[in-house]
Amino acid sequence: MIRLSVPMLAALMAFTASAQEHTLRIHSFGSAASLDHTAHLDRWAESVEADSGGRIAVEVYPSMQLGGSPADLVQQMEDGVVDIIWTLPGFTPGRFPGAQGLELPFMNTGRSATMSPAAMEFVTGHLQQEFEGVKVISVHATDAALIHTVDRPVRTMEDFQGLKLRVAGRFIGEAVAALGATPVGIPLPGVYEALSRGQVDGMLINWAITQPFRFYEVTQHHTDYPLFQSMLMTLMRQESYDALPPDLQAVIDANSGVEYATRMGEIWDTATEPARQATIAAGDDVFELDPAEVARWKAAVQPAYDVWIEEMTSRGYDGAALFAALQEITARHGRQ
Repeated sequence: MIRLSVPMLAALMAFTASAQEHTLRIHSFGSAASLDHTAHLDRWAESVEADSGGRIAVEVYPSMQLGGSPADLVQQMEDGVVDIIWTLPGFTPGRFPGAQGLELPFMNTGRSATMSPAAMEFVTGHLQQEFEGVKVISVHATDAALIHTVDRPVRTMEDFQGLKLRVAGRFIGEAVAALGATPVGIPLPGVYEALSRGQVDGMLINWAITQPFRFYEVTQHHTDYPLFQSMLMTLMRQESYDALPPDLQAVIDANSGVEYATRMGEIWDTATEPARQATIAAGDDVFELDPAEVARWKAAVQPAYDVWIEEMTSRGYDGAALFAALQEITARHGRQ
């Protein structure tokens, strides 16, 4: 696996061209040190190179090294600038609304290892239209997101009033608004500063992210209930896949799919409890929700479900039936 900076690419192009038959380029918004690079993209690249006997070379470009913003990743893949991207559905508003259904509140299994196969089943079984022209390598879930606040704990629905909470994605923003807070969209690298400067009062984010981004330094209260799980998508341009001979397509297939996504989910799960325990050890206020309060929240976020159903109906799906399928799949995997 080769990780190249852009200036190195031209110098090494002649060598790499002679060393393999096909080169795949991966572009990612994540840093080279992030969990999904060290445990996912880098290992995926190494595995594909090894399984292909060196006939496929994989170049990994973290931190948007090839230019653009995370919102440009899908277009870069579709235009053939890169072959594979690592992205979130919310980065490209309107492009993957069906996949964003997996990020709706209370539509999660709580664990990455069970939510990831649920995501793969839903995407590959019900969203073929949305992913036309795309080879889905993996859709896997982070650990569950919860509410982290600076000064005011959120124990009841009334506590949402007046709060500005950082969210990622349209539909979870609809849910936060339905609960009484003001949703604010801020890219992940800017969240620490926004919290420290009082631009937002808190955020909805998973435990595993709190440690590498040092969010424990600027938040004190943590409502330890799994509200939703974010989806991380590794997508390949279908034309790039089709250009490979059948035996090399089989290599890609062997490093894709439900089992692969589940393994990634298991890795995310290993990062959850250490982050939680570190926060408790630091003396922060970590508390659970009363079951009766959970029921109130679930009833209140129905408008977010309605917006998603209407969106999918407008795109030619049977929105209500699709929502029912989503509920059934996540509930079934959540019992495993």
